[in-house]
Amino acid sequence: MTITYPGQRIHLRPIRVDDVDAIMTWVNDPEVVRNFATMGNITREQEVAFLERMIASETDRLYAIETLEGQYLGNAGIHKIWWPARNGRLGIVIGDKAHHGRGLAQEALRLLLAHGFGELGLHKLWMVHYATNGRMHHIAGKLGMREEGRLRDEYFHQGAFHDMVRHAILEEEYRELATSWGHVHDGDQARS
Repeated sequence: MTITYPGQRIHLRPIRVDDVDAIMTWVNDPEVVRNFATMGNITREQEVAFLERMIASETDRLYAIETLEGQYLGNAGIHKIWWPARNGRLGIVIGDKAHHGRGLAQEALRLLLAHGFGELGLHKLWMVHYATNGRMHHIAGKLGMREEGRLRDEYFHQGAFHDMVRHAILEEEYRELATSWGHVHDGDQARS
């Protein structure tokens, strides 16, 4: 199943174990993963095991971000889905540095929102990021996400504690914005 909308420069498709070689090109690059506290020194075998867990998971949906021509760019997902409350955590990484700063993370997150609130039937999607990550704070605002709070000294990374900021959007808030993004939702889902 591919997740796309007309006018997008990218699409999302379910992650596959054979994506491991593309992922290994960035997963240990400190410049790419600097905003992930748990990344670094990951072996190919560890990454394959991670991908297998994601593919089998009932509470995670991980996708490859690709150009419309099929070029792999990174990963995006909805994680820690708590089905009783219908909420999940958004995650994204554009691994190909040549594509940083082009608005593709925002496009991928819009596709995740459409998929999460449409096909998956979720009620709330949220993300956390370092308080110092101005780019993600900006993207969250452009997506209509509201800041829910600051988690003080939440992560310990590279010898220091870091505050994290949590943003979230509810299904009804998303629906108000969706038509301006070209996402129609009267029973119509992101094209799969």
